[in-house]
Amino acid sequence: MTTKKSGSSPGGLQRSVQSALVGVQEELPTGSSFNINGEAVTPAQLATKLSGYLPVLTAVTDAKAALAQAVHARQVVEPEIREFLVQLRAALVASLGRQPKLGQFGMSAKKPAAPSPPTAVLASAKRVLTRQKRGTLGSKQRASIKAVGTPQVSISESGVVVTPAAGQQPAVSPVETSPAPETPAPVGTPPAK
Repeated sequence: MTTKKSGSSPGGLQRSVQSALVGVQEELPTGSSFNINGEAVTPAQLATKLSGYLPVLTAVTDAKAALAQAVHARQVVEPEIREFLVQLRAALVASLGRQPKLGQFGMSAKKPAAPSPPTAVLASAKRVLTRQKRGTLGSKQRASIKAVGTPQVSISESGVVVTPAAGQQPAVSPVETSPAPETPAPVGTPPAK
């Protein structure tokens, strides 16, 4: 019959076996005999039996110590490994771009994060202002500009000269814009009074 005390630890069991072995070797007389589980057992047989248990028990404590050392070694080198992987990913993205091939390296081909709403609004406002300053026209605005009449073309030794027709040319219409965009206040600031 095998019994186990609640709360007993493997280390405590190992100490109990070691203490029993020391007691058997030092305290029991050589010619004595003990009845264990209905069998007569000599002190030498007891010592052999107890000695056989020790390697199994010490293997657990040795494995625990090796595990603790391995975990500590991993914790020491883990930040370096993570930084190396970040640098490797950056080098691969620079070389391959953000392609699905990154998956073959165990890395995601994730896209850059979308800009936040305030950043998107600011970018849109800057685009409108830039188009106004440069006089950039859209395709529909460019299509509405037509030359009237037939231009005169003359070719000379100095080059080709194009003279507009003698009629009235339409003026270039200015870019239609919305009222001046208001630059939004940074997020988290109270509104102006």
